[in-house]
Amino acid sequence: MIENKDFLLEIGVEELPSTLISAIYEETQTKFTNALNESRLHYNTISVIGTPRRITLLVKGLHIVQEPLIIEAKGPAAKVGFSREGQMLPPALAFARSQGIDPSDLYVKETERGSYVFGKKVRAGQPTIEVLTHLCPDVLRSLNFSRSMLWGEGEYRFVRPIRWIVALFGEAEITFSWAGMTASRMTWGHRFFSTGPQELKNAGEYITVLENRKVIVDPRQRRAMIEESLDREAKKIGGHWLKDEDLINEVTFLVEYPDAALGQFHEKYLQLPPCVLTTVMKHHQKYFACVDDQVKLLPYFLVVLNRPAIGSEKIVHGNERVLRARLEDAFFFFNEDQQKKLEQRTESLKGIVFQEGLGTMWEKTLRLIYLVDRLGACFPGNEDKRPSLQRAALLAKTDLTSEMVKELPELQGHMGKVYALLNGESEEVATAIEDQYLPSPGQENYPETFTGSILSLADKMDNIVSSFSLGRIPTGSTDPLGLKRQAQGIINIILNRGWYSNLREWISWNTKILEEQGFVQPDRSVIESVIQFIFSRFRYYLLESGYNYSVINAVLNGAVDDIYDVYLRINAIQKLFTENQGFFEEIITGYNRANNITRNYNGLPPVNAELFQEDIEKQLYDVLLKVEKDFYPATKRGDYLQASEFFSLLLPTLHTFFDKVLVMTDSEPVRNNRLSLLKKVVGLWSHVADLSQIVIQEESK
Repeated sequence: MIENKDFLLEIGVEELPSTLISAIYEETQTKFTNALNESRLHYNTISVIGTPRRITLLVKGLHIVQEPLIIEAKGPAAKVGFSREGQMLPPALAFARSQGIDPSDLYVKETERGSYVFGKKVRAGQPTIEVLTHLCPDVLRSLNFSRSMLWGEGEYRFVRPIRWIVALFGEAEITFSWAGMTASRMTWGHRFFSTGPQELKNAGEYITVLENRKVIVDPRQRRAMIEESLDREAKKIGGHWLKDEDLINEVTFLVEYPDAALGQFHEKYLQLPPCVLTTVMKHHQKYFACVDDQVKLLPYFLVVLNRPAIGSEKIVHGNERVLRARLEDAFFFFNEDQQKKLEQRTESLKGIVFQEGLGTMWEKTLRLIYLVDRLGACFPGNEDKRPSLQRAALLAKTDLTSEMVKELPELQGHMGKVYALLNGESEEVATAIEDQYLPSPGQENYPETFTGSILSLADKMDNIVSSFSLGRIPTGSTDPLGLKRQAQGIINIILNRGWYSNLREWISWNTKILEEQGFVQPDRSVIESVIQFIFSRFRYYLLESGYNYSVINAVLNGAVDDIYDVYLRINAIQKLFTENQGFFEEIITGYNRANNITRNYNGLPPVNAELFQEDIEKQLYDVLLKVEKDFYPATKRGDYLQASEFFSLLLPTLHTFFDKVLVMTDSEPVRNNRLSLLKKVVGLWSHVADLSQIVIQEESK
């Protein structure tokens, strides 16, 4: 058994942005994993952990030597290297000698150019410590982060300035220099609770040594400590801390040795809307709100410290003073904003620019009023919602003029709902104002109401179409206006609601109102560009959801503009693909036989029953007419699985047709008639999917 040791690489840095740490870890682990594998260095596990001040690579059970490299060397042609009797000739012996291969290990192998003599030579692996000496700086130089900075004299680029490097393989130091720093065995503990560098005897003691120096390197352990301390402090007031996944992930990467402390504020601030309190605490101060058993806010907060909570009274009082000032500002803004109703704020929208070249928020509001009226009419049975739609669209952006939203932009929509209810607006209108920004990125919080869903669709569609009309189109790496997120929101709402849609018509309404407002000139290409953009996001969503790529291609290969109908088609075909593959293969085989022979023939005359010469032609035609009566209604109601069952009724007759009938006969009228008949078979699927795109064999392998 090959001996192994643990490998440690720690990069000490200035404080890392908490929002980037996950990506930093992923990039670091991926690059080192690839490098170790390419270098034939075997190991048990590899992981990247760390704190705001360190990026740590831990490789457990790394072999102390590379795997030997086996090289297959090609020699002379077999007829030159061996006699007919199989005796080795001088050219083969010379080849073996030059390559350092034992002649008895030579063998003959067939290649594209004939038979040749080959031999395998083994190159012994280097000691791992020697490989790591070159591998580490090479990989570190290759790391590419979304936000890097130049530091030192400007010749080094990294996410933050580097302060120390530790590199140990077992007990041995790995000596290399990078970014003006030389690797050693000296690490650093907590910035305030540890003085001077700390020597590491070996890689295995790293986590324990740092814990003794008030640094918890493993983020999972830090998170557990945070949750435990939050629970402890909340119990002191008989309450609970308000769970917030984003916030707890953020504070986990803001501290090295976490603990929580309890602070409080005056009860008068509970008069503020809950969303204001929690936003001030979360976004401005990184505090956790406290609630009672009914999830009502309490006049307390929890702050996560980067130190033990014992003796932190002055820190808590300082945090209380800061929060009190923030809440006092919010209290003033809240009372001041109520001096003017939302409807009175519409005039102020004329002073807020929507986008350069696209007018003000008032002109966007006029577009929303126009769009919700048309979008709402697409769904019969909701005619009574028209007044609410119009009202919600009118007031949708008015909270942007409020002092509260100017100070806390995260509250847009939320304050619109609060102020709308205070103004006496209906619950339907108020909720729609808040729901226009849903769903939130990465969450499944959809608009609650019909009115909110329509307003959200109109707002997102206008954001995309307006930008595309002026050529502001996202690229693979840049999307400053968040249009990809907007497109995904449209997709999610439609799928959640189960709404059929005519996207081309929806987009054309948007371009029309933009033209009437004088912002753009008529351009049909915008409609197709937006369609392509939305469906490219839909393709990405489907792939991420686990749908087979060839199933997606088969459906999206043709002209599409109805997201929900496309989803139903893909979902049905995916079910056949995964759950009833034998049956599906029969359908594809029948389809492809008809499609392959007719694909290059267009403009054929209609099928003429009088030109049938074989009984099987008439039989196929009769079965086809019966299947059409059931197939098309099934697809119209979105039941594509049942449509597949109906199509399968054709298959026995279709196969017999191919066995008995020569399609490409010399008689042109008869030939075209037979092609037309088969074209009708293929045509059943023309608006469903191009089944020739389906790849089953590759998947089954």
